[in-house]
Formats: sequence, structure tokens, C-alpha cells
Amino acid sequence: MAQSANLWMWGWGRGECLGPADTGSGGTRPLNEVAKTAEDEDALKSVLERFSAKEAIDSVSGEQFAGKIEDLIDDLSEPNGNVSFPGPISEAFYWSDGDVVGIQGPVGSGKTTTLMKSRLRRAIMMPRSTIDGVRRYKVVFIRETYRQLWSTTIPSYLEAYPKSMGQWSGGRGDPVTHKMHFEDEYGPIEFTAEFKAFGDDIVASMRGLEATDIVLNEADTMPVLILTVAIGRIDRYPGRQHFAGLADILRSYGQICCDFNAPDEENWTFGVFHDEEERTKMSEKLTSSLPEGAKAIEMLFFLQPGYGEEGCENLQNLSPGYYPRQIAINELAGRGDMNERLVYNKITYMRVGDPIFLKHFNRRIHVAEDTLVPIAGIPLSIGLDQGFKPAAVIGQFIPSGTHGYWRLYAELHFPKERLLAKVFGDRLAVLLSSDRFSRFRVDAGWGDMAGEAGSSLADDENENWNLLAGGAAGITIRPQTVGANRINPRLEAMRSALDAPLVQGHPGLLCDPSMKFFIAGLSARYVWVDAVDTNGDKRKVPDKSHTEANVIDATQYLFLSQFLANGMSPNSLPNSNGQIGHNGGPSMSHRGAARPSGLITGHDILNPYGD
Repeated sequence: MAQSANLWMWGWGRGECLGPADTGSGGTRPLNEVAKTAEDEDALKSVLERFSAKEAIDSVSGEQFAGKIEDLIDDLSEPNGNVSFPGPISEAFYWSDGDVVGIQGPVGSGKTTTLMKSRLRRAIMMPRSTIDGVRRYKVVFIRETYRQLWSTTIPSYLEAYPKSMGQWSGGRGDPVTHKMHFEDEYGPIEFTAEFKAFGDDIVASMRGLEATDIVLNEADTMPVLILTVAIGRIDRYPGRQHFAGLADILRSYGQICCDFNAPDEENWTFGVFHDEEERTKMSEKLTSSLPEGAKAIEMLFFLQPGYGEEGCENLQNLSPGYYPRQIAINELAGRGDMNERLVYNKITYMRVGDPIFLKHFNRRIHVAEDTLVPIAGIPLSIGLDQGFKPAAVIGQFIPSGTHGYWRLYAELHFPKERLLAKVFGDRLAVLLSSDRFSRFRVDAGWGDMAGEAGSSLADDENENWNLLAGGAAGITIRPQTVGANRINPRLEAMRSALDAPLVQGHPGLLCDPSMKFFIAGLSARYVWVDAVDTNGDKRKVPDKSHTEANVIDATQYLFLSQFLANGMSPNSLPNSNGQIGHNGGPSMSHRGAARPSGLITGHDILNPYGD
């Protein structure tokens, strides 16, 4: 069958976008009454185009629509159909018959509408029953709750398939079934759509489910278990007896179809769809379990360009101010990170609060584009954070002028495991013996004072952590004493590196792109939280409940190794030599006039700071 269509009933991108595709006025007469005046199909198209999606859904009657779906099906086989897709990526997704397919794009890109319309194409092209010639197709739309189904998925579905096209059963807040019957030149088609929520128990809720295809709308909002369970529920409808006698390649017809916005890097959709190597391994593993001669499992990913990129899709159906308006609103709300995901279609990290270094960290400046290579002749330094979920960060401090800068190469952290000191030290030793680091001497490791035997800050569980981990790794771990483990010097160590001026084209901090915990912490997950002291007073402190805090703490201990005992570094005051007042640095006066060196007498109690 030719891959072309004249889908005159449908506009693209509705449900996600504002603009021409959503506008229209149908007057006060019901659609079915107006449509009766149409003399031919072209006239009917003109009538329908004047109605909004909601008016069409609410007004169209089954009698008036009867017979028209057959015309629509006929258009699918027309070699010169005039269908207009949102863009080439969505069109390729529309025609895909992969076993697991996913499409990622910004809001308003038409991906969900394309997904809905592709279900009819799948129904038309599935094998006919060898018993009665009927093509029986069932698609199941799955979300976590019925509230989600009724607020987003079902409205999007109804814009493509109004209730009156078939038999609709089920009420708001409950499971729903929509069944349609129609014919084309190859015979009858039975199209069934079901909407189900899996709730708290995915396995139990999907037990006994039989479907041709399963749609995971907004797949990034669901747990990965839904994918592993759903893969065993597709290609089970209709029963195998309807394909008896067909070639093996025709007896398998099922698909898991996902659509989503740019996910968090920790989300399963990122691992499954963005990692091509991992996707290939999964396909091969699934294929190996199939009988000989069966079609190989195919997993496909379709990535739409973000706003501002060449080829951004569905702009023809959006108002010129659609994306700029969203950008402005998100910025005003202090959620510029949402623009990265929802507008620019960039992988990012979900904020869990107010990031401490939000105004200081810039991913475009502080994260290298490619893997960093250690600089020969300069030893490595390591920062470590003790505990049962320890962390280590490997870097080099590069002296340059009066400032210098940090290069960070790797992080070691296992958030899903609780590790004893020696076990973590063993794993650090393996990393240091890799080809990347084995040629370099380790100058020192710097750790928390709480992990040092004999320290007043040490606790029973961690007092010998530095000794055990360092011994296993083959390095010496020193307790970081600068600032006596107070939080302000540690935060200043990070801030001064982030804000340091460029030195010969280098920022004060440049990290390897593989350091996902470090990057996630600075951009989204190392955040402020309210703490109450013994006097009942509130104050802001770093939230240590998120695993990224362990890596950030390790980095702070590392950076403090270049600080003076007074908690100052050359980058703390980049326009000076690191000293203040009569020690040779800038004047402490706010008046701009230089003050004489040495002790100054004549303190004014009414103006203690000299303002």
C-alpha cells in the first residue's frame, strides 16, 4: 500500500499547540445540520474546516459521518494524497512499524497528534484474519491514573476519533472502550481503543491484558517497569488462530508506541532511546528469545528538533508568539530550566528545589563538550566524601598566573549501593589504574574530617573511614581542616571556582561531560532547605537528602586544598592577590580612597564600617 494519505478530517498539533490549527468558528448550527448542505466531499471539507475540534466532537452525528470513514480509508491508498505532516521526523514516526518506537519533541510539535493518527494506519495495514478476512486491531492507551487519561490522553484521542465514529462505553474516571467498524477495498476492519490506568500495581493491573499495540502517552512520567510488562502484552490480539497459515513474518504484529518531552537523564526513556548501543543490545536480547524465522525485534527512536533549531516541526500550525510566550512565562516564574526541556527539547535535570549555585553554574561554560584528557606533568588530586554512600572526584589544579583553574575528570559514586570504606577504596583503585589515570601520580586525597580517626567531628561509624578507604585505594587521604568543616568555606570554595575569570581561555572550573551527578547537583539537585537550630531559628542549609550532594561535598573538600587557612583563595577576590586590607589587597573602605597601611585608630562608634 502506498505510504500517502489525504487525512482531510484532521488538523495537526491540536491538544498541544495554540494557533491556526485550533481556531475556527462553526456558528450556532450543529455540525451535522451544516454538513447536510454539502454537495460533495470538497464542500464537506470546507464545512468541517470552519469548526473547532471541540465543536466537531460535540456536534457530529453517527448518521452524518456514516460512510465518510470509508472515504478516508480510500484516501490512504491514493498515490498522490495531499496529507501535510508536522515535519519529516513525525512523518517517519507515523509510518514506523517497529516493535518499540518512541518520539521526543517540544510541546506543540505535533507528536501526540501524529501518534493518534498512526493508529488508524496500523489498523489498516495489519494482516487479515484467515478465518473471516476481518482485520481486528486493538490499541490500549495506558497511564498511571484515570485522572491523567481523562485530562490529556482521551481529549487528544477524541480530536482524531470523535465518539460518534463508533460505540463509546465508559464514563469519566473509569476505563473506556471505543469500538469502530468500517471497510476498505480489502475488506472489513474492527478498530478497538481501550484506556486503562495501572495505579499502584503495574503487574496486577496488566495481568490478562491482550492488545495489538500499547501506547505509552507521556512515557517519561511512568516507571520503567511499564515497558518490561507491556512488551509481553502486545501482539496478543487477535488470537493466533486468526493468523494460521500465514508466513511467520506476518503472524507477528504488535507495537509499543511512546511519546514524551525531553526527559531527565536519570529517566528510563533516556537510557532506552538515546543510548543507541544500549538500544541495539536490548533488541538483540529480545530477538534471541524468539523462535527461528521470526521477525527481529526493532526499536526505533525519532527525535524532533527543538525550537530555534533547523527543521523545528509544526510551526505552520502555531502562532508566531507560541514559543516566545512560553519562554517568557517560564523565565518570569523562575523556571527557565523548563524551557530547556519543553521548548528547546534538550536533556536536562529536574529541579527539586532552589539550586544553591543557580546563578554561578553555566553548563555551556563549565562542562566540556568532549572527554577531558589529564594534563601531563601535573599530579592528580582527589576529593572524597565518607559514609555508606561515599563519593570521589578526580581532578587537577592547573597553576596559571595568580589564579589557576580546576579540571575535573571523573566521579565515583554508587547511589543504589551501601558501601563499606574498603570496598569503595577498592573500586577507586580500579579507576585510578585505568589507562586514563595510571600514568599520573596522585598528590593527595582530601576528605571529610568526620572520617578521620581522633577528630572531634568523627563519629563511631566513620572515624577510620579515611584510613581504610585510602589504604585500599593506595593513596593518602588527608582530613580537610580548612574552615573546620563549616559550610560557608565549603560553599565559597565552589563559588569562587565557578565565578573565577577566564584565564587564557579557561574558566575557573571545567568538568568532564561524563560527571552526571556533579552536573545534576550544580544545575538542579544541590538545593537549599530550611533547618531549625536549637533556638528555634530558621536558616538555609544545603539539602543532603539527594545523592548528588555527596559528589558536591567531595568536590568542595578537593577545592579547599587550594585555600588558605583563613578560608580565602586567589579566586575569592579575583581582582587582587588574594589578600585584603593592610596585607596587600584592596582597601576595605567603600569610599574608593586608599587607606594608609597599618593599624588605623580613631574608630567612629556612630559609623563603625566607615560608610
